[in-house]
Amino acid sequence: MDTVTPMNKIHYPVLTLIPAPQHIKRLATLLQRGFLIPCANPVSLETLLLDLPGFNREYIHNRIETIFINGSAADSLAPSLMPGSTVALSAAMPGLAGAIFRKGGPHAGLRTPPPPPKPEDHSRHEFVTLKLFNMVADDTVGPLLHQGILMRHATLARFFRNRTEQLRHILSAITINTTMIPLDRAIQLPDNQDIFFVRAETDTANG
Repeated sequence: MDTVTPMNKIHYPVLTLIPAPQHIKRLATLLQRGFLIPCANPVSLETLLLDLPGFNREYIHNRIETIFINGSAADSLAPSLMPGSTVALSAAMPGLAGAIFRKGGPHAGLRTPPPPPKPEDHSRHEFVTLKLFNMVADDTVGPLLHQGILMRHATLARFFRNRTEQLRHILSAITINTTMIPLDRAIQLPDNQDIFFVRAETDTANG
C-alpha cells in the first residue's frame, strides 16, 4: 500500500538555518547526506517523491536520470520501497559511469549485478532515507528546506563539522527551537535527540 506519513504530524526539535536568500542553494550539499521520509509501509519511489515539495511528475521523469536503491542502480521510479530503504537520485552524470547507470540506458548490461537481498524485518523501520545530488539537489533544496526535512543527529553533526568554515559565509544564524546558537556549537547538537526537523528561514535583511 502506497502511504507516506505527513511530516507535519510528527514533532521533533526544530533546527532553523538562516541564510541570505542568495545562499540557499549553497546548502544543497546537506541533501547529499540523506534526509528521512516517514514511511511505515511499502511505497513506490514515484509516490514518495510526488509527496515532496519541488517535485512533480514531469520533473522526476525528465530531470532524474540516475537512481540507486540500497546501493544498486534502478531503471525506473516504479520499484516499491520498503521502510528502511536508502535511495540516491541525481541528474545525468558525465562520462561512461553516467551512461552505465542512467535509468533505461543502453549500457545497463555493464553494471555489476546487485547482491541478493538479505532477509530483514522491515517492520522495525520508520523511514526511507533520500539522498539528492548535483542538479536535483540544487533544484529542490529551496522548497525542501522551506518546508522542512528530518535528519539524524549524527548526519547533521558530521555536516557541521566538515563544513564549519564554508557555513560561516552562508548562514547568518542557527536556532534550535527559537534559541539562537553559535555555529561552533552546532557541532555539539543535543545528543539526547536522534532526529531533528531542519528548516531554512531566509534572512532578507542580509539579502
